[in-house]
Amino acid sequence: MESTAELSQFASGVQKYPNFLRSYGDQVTRNPYDEVNNPQGILKLGIAENKLTEEIIIKRLSAPDMHVVTPDMLYYFNYIGEKSFRNAIAEFITERFHTRKPVDPDDVLVINGCGTALEQLPAAVADPGDFFLCPSPVYSSVHANAELRMKVKCFDVPLKSKASDAAIRPFQLTLAQIEGSYNEAIKLGLKVKGIFLINPCNPTGEICSRDLLTEILNFAKSRCLHVIVDEIYALSVFDSEARFHSVLSLPDLPDPQRTHVLWGFSKDFSLSGFRCGVVVTQNVHIKAHLNNVAYYQCTPPILQNMLRIMLSDKEWLDRTYFPTKLKLTREGFASAVKELSDVGVKCHPSQAAFFLWADFSAFLSSSDRDGEMELFQRFLSAGVYVVPGTSMFCTEPGWFRITFTLPKPYFQEGLRRIKTILNESRQHRPKPPNI
Repeated sequence: MESTAELSQFASGVQKYPNFLRSYGDQVTRNPYDEVNNPQGILKLGIAENKLTEEIIIKRLSAPDMHVVTPDMLYYFNYIGEKSFRNAIAEFITERFHTRKPVDPDDVLVINGCGTALEQLPAAVADPGDFFLCPSPVYSSVHANAELRMKVKCFDVPLKSKASDAAIRPFQLTLAQIEGSYNEAIKLGLKVKGIFLINPCNPTGEICSRDLLTEILNFAKSRCLHVIVDEIYALSVFDSEARFHSVLSLPDLPDPQRTHVLWGFSKDFSLSGFRCGVVVTQNVHIKAHLNNVAYYQCTPPILQNMLRIMLSDKEWLDRTYFPTKLKLTREGFASAVKELSDVGVKCHPSQAAFFLWADFSAFLSSSDRDGEMELFQRFLSAGVYVVPGTSMFCTEPGWFRITFTLPKPYFQEGLRRIKTILNESRQHRPKPPNI
């Protein structure tokens, strides 16, 4: 790394902040796999993107009705979202999230991605050095978004692969875990200002039940905690037996002023490049804060208009996009789980999102983080990038997140390389002593 002597303390701190993706991202982006032009390149099985719907999304975005440029799009605009766009979002969320009452467009704020929202919302209610409870394993950028610039920290609520007495499934969150971690943080003298909930969860694909959401929100109210609920995978539930419940669908929000919902287009619409996220909140002070900083983190009006048209095309959504997306995702998940199972890798029974949460612990050279990172490096050297659980604050070594929502030939090549490494691990594994 180059010297930071010429940088300010702030800029130097940003540059030195530990960021797993940044640490390895250059290797991945500089040497991308291409079947024809770079067959030895790196396959990206660690980025949470759904490319299975790429063709139908491009076709819809290329339709004539999308190519509208009006004079007002050339100039300054409402940075928290044009009124027509916020109206469309409010109507869409009301219908698709089955909200208890219609979402007020004035409670909808547009922002350039949920990552920005995960920075600005904690900053609005917590001071540097304050904490948010954060169930883990979790998408690693939750920590980075809150802490990198705003210095709001996460206090992990560790979930286990072995179901507890109160849980039914592995890695399932319970109120007892939230309460226990909160009490632990208070005993340590930490100032807890809120709770992060990623629902459905990244990386496990778990969905919180309606009862659990209500319990956590009631607990938060009793402690005057803000709850930031990231529902960015709300419409990416592929398990036909599972049901997603938005907090906005609950019969009664215990503390509406401290409950804030995030959603966006990066996941449910596979449009991470459009940089458009949504905050739904009734808190006038938070709305004022987001309005004050909106100039620095807005979505261009031409993109807002394209997204508004997409949201309003109910026939396309109901007959083409969502059925196709869920069918391809469901089939892709089942196929990937089977292939890994055939080589001795167990996968968590995910219910939603784009990835396998896979247990490679049997293939580690040592049953610790060093063993996990050694396997990660071997995968990367073989030209396949996956995300180790260590970077997602998982307390149990050996878990990896693998994105499966990729073109089949691409994903199959990634699996082939992974299997090669696993077979090599078997061959070099020490034999048990004779007894």
